[in-house]
Amino acid sequence: MKYFVWSFDDGLEEDKQIIRILRKNHMGATFNLNSALFGKRQMIGRIGNLGIKEVPLERFDERRASLLKYSIHYRIPKDEIADVYEGFEIASHTAEHVSLVGCSDAECQRQVRSDQEILGGMFHTKISGFAYPFGRYRETTKRQLEQCGIVYARTASFTKEFSLPQDLLELPLNGWHIRKDALARVREFAEAESERDLFFLMFAHGYEFDFQTKESNFEKFKRICDLVAGREDIVCCSTGEAIRAIREGKHES
Repeated sequence: MKYFVWSFDDGLEEDKQIIRILRKNHMGATFNLNSALFGKRQMIGRIGNLGIKEVPLERFDERRASLLKYSIHYRIPKDEIADVYEGFEIASHTAEHVSLVGCSDAECQRQVRSDQEILGGMFHTKISGFAYPFGRYRETTKRQLEQCGIVYARTASFTKEFSLPQDLLELPLNGWHIRKDALARVREFAEAESERDLFFLMFAHGYEFDFQTKESNFEKFKRICDLVAGREDIVCCSTGEAIRAIREGKHES
């Protein structure tokens, strides 16, 4: 069986439209949230298709000259979170979206455990998935995650292999929505044949779909979904569901 996973970061307003499209296509996904930032309103500055600078809305002045193009970066308010993400896997992205590489062990655990506690309470479930903010981590970070009960963690590195790695705390990406090769990689996965289970992890930020560039828009998102949804040989699910199914040898449909 082949398992296709979408992984979205930050808990953004665009996730509402993303979820409508996912539900229409009967697709699962994983949403990586920052519990201390619900409702935060910012602008995101980009170069090309890459968001590189966040500016608080109260400090944003579109009249000031800038080399960056800006789009909204509005996070969903706390009182809407549970309803918006109902039925989808929720994972931690730290409470405050901080790089754990520069944190002490104590601060690392605080960022993760606080996020787990709040998100777990909101969704009445144990939070055992994680996405590294900025994709940054080191061996000591992984040990801290293990102590917090994190089972898997998504990185920002890429792989051409359609297989689940041995080290689940270093899950690489198979694709990123904004990359030129995103559709080609998904087609390759959809056409791949193997006697073993295959795994594809696709990453995106919701704000990227509002860029309306050639490589970053909602139409491209829909095209990717169309390539994998509704196929008998592909399960479109959350990261945790795919890992459990592959590890336990269960082929979900």
